[in-house]
Order: sequence, then structure tokens, then C-alpha cells
Amino acid sequence: MTTYSSELDVDTRMRRLVLICGWLALVAGAGVCLSMPLPWEWRLAASSLWVLVSERELRAIANGYKRYKGIRLDANGDAALLTCGGEWWPATLLAGSLVLPPLAWLRFKDRDGRQQVELIARKCSENKAWRRLQVIWRHLGAGG
Repeated sequence: MTTYSSELDVDTRMRRLVLICGWLALVAGAGVCLSMPLPWEWRLAASSLWVLVSERELRAIANGYKRYKGIRLDANGDAALLTCGGEWWPATLLAGSLVLPPLAWLRFKDRDGRQQVELIARKCSENKAWRRLQVIWRHLGAGG
């Protein structure tokens, strides 16, 4: 049994920021596609494809946000996601996750194989949990 872990609550403001940035990237990408020096049919096709793929990804992120309200990361690298029903579901921490002193971008795959992302900022109220996350992250980096 792992005794050293970090349990972090998610921040709705950070989740909102991720979704807003995603929508801005969707609009900007569509604009770039429409301004490419190609025939209008190709520009329209590229823009449509960009919007469809981006919208699908944003919907997946938003659905994940509706399912989970917390994260636990153990010192051995095991992860779990707290469902809105109060259950801890096992998860896999994915490559592309990043923990910096002021914030963390964590990527997970849940037990159903769906990918989840979470942007977490350091909070004074969760200083102990944040410090534990920093220690665990350094430990995981040293071991891998």
C-alpha cells in the first residue's frame, strides 16, 4: 500500500480557461485555414476538418470534466480519478504531463480508455498537496 500520495481538487476556473483557450484555438485555426493560398474548396475543406476535429476534442475534454472532480497521484506513479459519485477510478498518467512550480498539466487515461486532461494551479489552501505533487513528480522523473 502506498502511503505517500497527493490528492488534488480540480479548479473550475482552470477548467474554464482550458475550454476557452480551446475554443479560441478552434477559431484561430479555422481562420488560418481559410487564409491559406489555396483554392477556396481546399481552404473550406481544411477549415471544416479543423473545426470538426477541434470540436470533438473539446467535447471529450468537457465530458471528462463532468465525470471527474479530483486526482490522486501516488509516489510509485499510480494515479486515480475521483468521480462525481465519490469513487476513485484507477487511471494511467500519460506522457505529455508536466509539473512546474506554479502549475501542472496532467494527462490521464481513465479505466474506460478515455483520455482526460487537467490544468492545476498552485493554491495556498492546498499547499501541502501541491508540495507532495512536486516531490512525487521529481521522484517519478528520477526513476524514469
